[in-house]
Amino acid sequence: MDFFSHFLIGILISIFTLNKLSFSIVLYAGMMSVLADFDIIFEPLQLIKKSNLFAHKGISHSFFFAAIISAITGSIFSIITGELFFLAWLIGFLFYSMHNILDFLTASKIPILYPFSKKRYRFFIDRAINIFLAAISGSIILFYFIIFFLWPELYFSNLVIFFLGFYVVYFTYRILTKIWVQFRLPKNIHFIPGILPFTYMVYENKKSEETISFKLIKKFQFRSKTSQLIESEIKLFSNEMQLFEKAVLLSKKYSFFSKWEFIIPVIKKDEKNIIVILILAESFMSGHVYSLKIVFDLVKNKIVNEVEGFNYRVKSNS
Repeated sequence: MDFFSHFLIGILISIFTLNKLSFSIVLYAGMMSVLADFDIIFEPLQLIKKSNLFAHKGISHSFFFAAIISAITGSIFSIITGELFFLAWLIGFLFYSMHNILDFLTASKIPILYPFSKKRYRFFIDRAINIFLAAISGSIILFYFIIFFLWPELYFSNLVIFFLGFYVVYFTYRILTKIWVQFRLPKNIHFIPGILPFTYMVYENKKSEETISFKLIKKFQFRSKTSQLIESEIKLFSNEMQLFEKAVLLSKKYSFFSKWEFIIPVIKKDEKNIIVILILAESFMSGHVYSLKIVFDLVKNKIVNEVEGFNYRVKSNS
């Protein structure tokens, strides 16, 4: 989830629930609601330990880490403000954990139960970066910034309940949509939320006796219209299939492939090389997707290049 929404939801909930306490507590809760996204400081450890747990949305997004960090920040906050340590720790833990729960609802899998389990989880009702939601959250933050100086009496008014109500309705609608759509889909087809509330995509991975096929299709709620975004097919027991499987194994060292799972392969050939492009369907946005391109030199029988990034362009077929 985007930074604006994390911060705004944290502030709104802290104002709504903690308004009887000091203003410093409210600000502290808001700070803790975004602190997990400062895990970029762990990136050097990822290079040393060779573990994606130290990448963004790694161990920092676990309840265990929330308890540890809240103890540290709570101690500092308690010393500076004189507030009770347990109160500071409890508020810090709850609001830090709220961040993790909101990220659990987005595209990236997180090890939320670490260290008890290294497995990553997600419910996936929203995009990790949703321009639509970020624009709404950013506008509300700007509105609050203005009234803080012009009409401070509105800051703690019933506007908080109104704005908070929007997010409750928005996420409830997203959750119900995910449950309703996914319940009606076959096991080999998966729901991917769209940017706008009434759009979504479905990822299909279907295996037959001779081939395995992949599709990404855009759908619209309350309309029969669909758009086929990506489609590919690989013959089983072929050389392309062997290279695809090798590419999937190689992809494990890239952090996005530990967070997302809906892979669509695109295979290209020239006189000397076979190029396997692994596309992550969850990343699709305005025709661009995250991909890993691996070039296999058939003559030398080795990998000669690996390139990752949001640089693959998709042309949809309506």
